[in-house]
Amino acid sequence: SSSSSSLTSWIRLLTFFIASVIAGGIMPGQNEYNRLFCEAGIFRYACHEEFADSSITATLDYDASDTIGHDSDSASSSCCPAQWLLIANTMNSLSMFVTFLFLLSGIMFDILGGRKCATLGCAILSVGFGILAVLLRLLGGDVDHATNNGINGGGGIMMIKPSVETILFAVGVLTCDVGSFFVYVGFYGFLFHLPTKQALILSLSNSCFFSCASFLPIVISGFMKVSGYNLPSVLLMYGVIVLIGSGGVCWVTVPSLEEYHSNALLVLGLPIPRRTVKGWEGMKKQLVGAKKVLTHPDHAMFHKISMVVLAMGWVPAFVYMSMADPLGQEIFGGEGGGIGLSLGVSFLKINTLFGFLVGPACGVLVDKFQHPSDGLIEICMLMTVSLAVVTLLCGVASWMVQIVVLIFVCISQTMQLLFAMRYAVLFSYPNRVGVVTGALIFVFGTLSLVLILLVSLIIVITKSYLLPVRIVSTIGMMAWAAYVVYIKREERFPASPTLLPEDEIEIAKNFGVSTIEDAAYVADMSPDALLKLSASTKVADLRRLSDIALSGGACERILHVARRNSSRMSSEDVQRRRSSQISIQEEFPVPDFAWDKVRKGCFESSFDCITTAFNGHGGFGGSNEPSVDWMFSAMTNDRDDPIRVEAFGSFLGPMLVVSETYGMILEVVVNDESGRTNVAASCACYPPGTLDSDGSTMKAGGDRYHFGLATYGLAPTFTNKEITGEAFVQRLAAFKQDSEWDQRRKDYGEMWYIGLLGTHPKYQGSGYGRLLLDVVSNYAQETKHDCYLECSGPNIAFYKRCGYDVLWKNEITIHGDSIVLAGMVKKYQA
Repeated sequence: SSSSSSLTSWIRLLTFFIASVIAGGIMPGQNEYNRLFCEAGIFRYACHEEFADSSITATLDYDASDTIGHDSDSASSSCCPAQWLLIANTMNSLSMFVTFLFLLSGIMFDILGGRKCATLGCAILSVGFGILAVLLRLLGGDVDHATNNGINGGGGIMMIKPSVETILFAVGVLTCDVGSFFVYVGFYGFLFHLPTKQALILSLSNSCFFSCASFLPIVISGFMKVSGYNLPSVLLMYGVIVLIGSGGVCWVTVPSLEEYHSNALLVLGLPIPRRTVKGWEGMKKQLVGAKKVLTHPDHAMFHKISMVVLAMGWVPAFVYMSMADPLGQEIFGGEGGGIGLSLGVSFLKINTLFGFLVGPACGVLVDKFQHPSDGLIEICMLMTVSLAVVTLLCGVASWMVQIVVLIFVCISQTMQLLFAMRYAVLFSYPNRVGVVTGALIFVFGTLSLVLILLVSLIIVITKSYLLPVRIVSTIGMMAWAAYVVYIKREERFPASPTLLPEDEIEIAKNFGVSTIEDAAYVADMSPDALLKLSASTKVADLRRLSDIALSGGACERILHVARRNSSRMSSEDVQRRRSSQISIQEEFPVPDFAWDKVRKGCFESSFDCITTAFNGHGGFGGSNEPSVDWMFSAMTNDRDDPIRVEAFGSFLGPMLVVSETYGMILEVVVNDESGRTNVAASCACYPPGTLDSDGSTMKAGGDRYHFGLATYGLAPTFTNKEITGEAFVQRLAAFKQDSEWDQRRKDYGEMWYIGLLGTHPKYQGSGYGRLLLDVVSNYAQETKHDCYLECSGPNIAFYKRCGYDVLWKNEITIHGDSIVLAGMVKKYQA
């Protein structure tokens, strides 16, 4: 079954790979697109004599005999140097905006999933081609520019100002590249279908965007020659093919968000969060985190040097990507049977071949690396050699030599991207590798844009394309050579990534503690070993980490840490906690309408009532809490099973302790037939401002949690997978992650929070639960705050009858079994 599933995943991946190659943007085939757009009339005003004194053409001394194109005998299929350079620089500038998408790709995948992202990308791409087709139609398409009809010189349908033309062109190109990038994000959906091939999958994504799609403008150009259609018509047809063909394949082959999460659950043994980045604040937090990583004092200077070197090494490839045709024309002097004029096409063909062969091969190789730093120095040395070959041979007027140069240009481009990806993994904690990679590429891409503009200036001044290529490739070679010496002289690459304080807290929180040292103790390993394991992106390591955190030994050691940390609390902290507890008790006495039935309770008196009400054990009948039953039934359906009862007690006990200390427990008491007083119903609530800093009742690994656990006195056996089983742990993790309770409370602001409310099965239906809600509502009216609570789907109707309205709903599904959770609020009545 596993083998069959893997084969199906490979077929789906390869089919999607073909569809994504077809759905390519403008940037990969920039050089040939430059020629097509140039010949179709984009920026033709740069060649018009009215602009000669103020445009680049004045410096280039352009005249009608200066043309760049594949057929220099036809003015209709050529363009002037100024026009070409203007298009090339515009495209280069726009490409820097495209690199910003690396920062947003993970966020879009979080929201939409691979299937919707890829399909939407096809639709966006077709719109982009439509915008360009309309613009070209307005400009007149392939009309002879020598007639110079109108400011665009193309005799178009209508007059268009240069500024409007530039805006429409920029919007069209960006829309195409944004769409193609959305398509390539679809590859992320396969990460847990083929978990041991994650580097290969990411390499396929990068190969599509930067290399494989390079051949598309060549196909478009060939189709135009064979069919006789002009560029606007072909772009419209191509847009339809992408929308229907690639879009349909994406919808069928790319895993949906639900399928992605389901496979992640099977691979990791735990569900992953539905949304890792939540809203603009979450996005901002990720960007700030990436900035902190790249400006960390321990590595800040090294990062700056690395990004400058990356920028210097990127420019030669970019020059070939955008200006290979005029470069070839200069190298061969317009002779050699037109060989020089096909240098751009040759680059695109070789780049395409690299995308199909070398990119995936690099991914396979990276999957075999044991550490992110493996092979990095070799990549740097290969970059140095590649740029040295370009420097020495770029001006040789030999077709075979130029093929060698183009091969090494493509090698440098591939190695550059591979280095950037591995570099980000090396320095970044896994939860922000994507955004750090995006930030890294965006920064060195922006730096390279400055260098590219300098290249354009050199072209204008010297009237040569070859000279700036030699200059930038020489500088890049020297930079990478110096970089190799720099990193070999002293070990610059860290053994583990840069951990921000929030990363350390996140790691520690997974072990129920607040520091790396305590987490290492719970995991029974050294801090360095724990950090290395936590920083790994390998699925096997992630699975091992979760197994350690959910083991029986870790469960016992968490209790030991809790006791130790609680015993260290200063007398001032203890006194402050007691004073707060007394203050709450005194400030909110039981109201008159309930004084004969309701009293202030405590952990000891309410524990049996709450646990029995929620779990339903004891043979009393009645109903239990649906979400609790959804989780704990994964252990066993027998509510009286001692292991289940013990695990549930360890789940709820610390919560009640914390409620008594930092909030308030209310109880309904009744006398039974023998005259003994029993707690019939209990409610744990929190006055405004008494929740923990993250919106929770007790932050995982925080002081409150340790105090509650130490006071309860028993190990949290509900976290022991050896006892509760993997199915329970999966549901528990999804319950905590996907509900987003804590963040929603924090976002809501101050309110009266009802954390627990339960009626003992013997007394259900007596109105005691509603009575306790009324008491809390009375407090809320006095303090002028809302009442807020969460409940399971089946209980929504009850709370609506008590005056509460649904604020949010969320469905959690694990292996087809679902539970609905809701947040409800009762507004303050002025």
